[in-house]
Amino acid sequence: MKKNIFFVNFLFLFLLFFNCEKNDEKKNPFSTVLKGEEFVTANNKFAFDIFKKISNEENKENYMISPVSLSLALGMTYNGAENSTKTAFESTLNYTSFLPEEINTINKEIITNLSDNSAGSTFKIANSIWIENSFPVKENFTNINANYYSAAVEKLDFSNPNSVNIINNWVSDKTYQKISKIIDIINADDIMFLINAIYFKSDWKYSFNPSETTALPFYGKNNTQDVKTMQLTADLDFYENTNFTAVKLPYKNDKYAMTLLLPKDGKNIEDISNLLNTENWGNWNANFSKKEVALKMPKFTFSYEKELKEQLTDLGLGVAFTNSADFSNISDVPLSISFVLQKTFIEVNELGTEAAAVTAVGIGVTSVDLSKKSVALNKPFLFAITEKETNSICFIGKIGMPNIE
Repeated sequence: MKKNIFFVNFLFLFLLFFNCEKNDEKKNPFSTVLKGEEFVTANNKFAFDIFKKISNEENKENYMISPVSLSLALGMTYNGAENSTKTAFESTLNYTSFLPEEINTINKEIITNLSDNSAGSTFKIANSIWIENSFPVKENFTNINANYYSAAVEKLDFSNPNSVNIINNWVSDKTYQKISKIIDIINADDIMFLINAIYFKSDWKYSFNPSETTALPFYGKNNTQDVKTMQLTADLDFYENTNFTAVKLPYKNDKYAMTLLLPKDGKNIEDISNLLNTENWGNWNANFSKKEVALKMPKFTFSYEKELKEQLTDLGLGVAFTNSADFSNISDVPLSISFVLQKTFIEVNELGTEAAAVTAVGIGVTSVDLSKKSVALNKPFLFAITEKETNSICFIGKIGMPNIE
């Protein structure tokens, strides 16, 4: 099962980064952002790390995470941490080389660049902080997150059952109803929810002809099924080595792309996932070249959710979930993280891709060769959605058996 989970890590990294609804801000080229490239490398390392943790235990055939959504939600939470808890955030997120102001500033630039919808794709990101209306929260904490993350700050009566509906309606609205809810109940100890929502939709640059979609066998780990398979021949970025064949499928206007990694015969997902790190990822991406590719790719739609306390604890953030947590920049009342939950959705068809992710952090009181190539995605494969300007991995996932929910 390790192979499947690591594949998801890769896909998760590819697909995820932000949208900010303040598109009236003028966007500077991300290459001019001080320490921006180093910061994205740190984010991508975190994406691979968390994806690997999930892959090593996940039993589901298909899964996907959004590293960008998770990083942004944790970034807002980080602004409330102090002392050893703050250090744990920096170590887990690979932010030890950055000052707090640099972290917030670069995150704001990433949000601005990812949310630029002028290139024909829609990428929206929204952040919010929901606070129990009688709980004392330090104004500096909410101001920082409002200024850098464009976070909407709302106070609610958490004892009123309708508060759950209000929060879930916000989530549904920001994901265009692809994710309908993020919380089921509000517990007595809950005093705050920090939520990030991401929505992505784009047509392919080279769309598949629906009339050529046909049922073809997909060879899963445990069984073989006929699945709806799309077909396309086009000049695409192509790369292969002894372990896998990879193709980049561009979205309209080339701002985003989906990278597909298919194990070579005799190899499997685990072989590829064991190679996933920022150095290899960079080397692979530097060696893609244009080829005429005859691509066969299954249609798929699925939803996924994961509680991430265990994985974040393993990566070094455990103190934030305990009575020893220090969130004194949020309030003088002792607090800890009660849960970190992420839900994702993706649909891939002949026209393009629609995807969404929501991450909630609950806070509670503590007691040039153009020779033709053929690629048939007819066995488990990884996928990732990335943004060209920042090189951010917006979504990353694994398809073990395609299905349409």
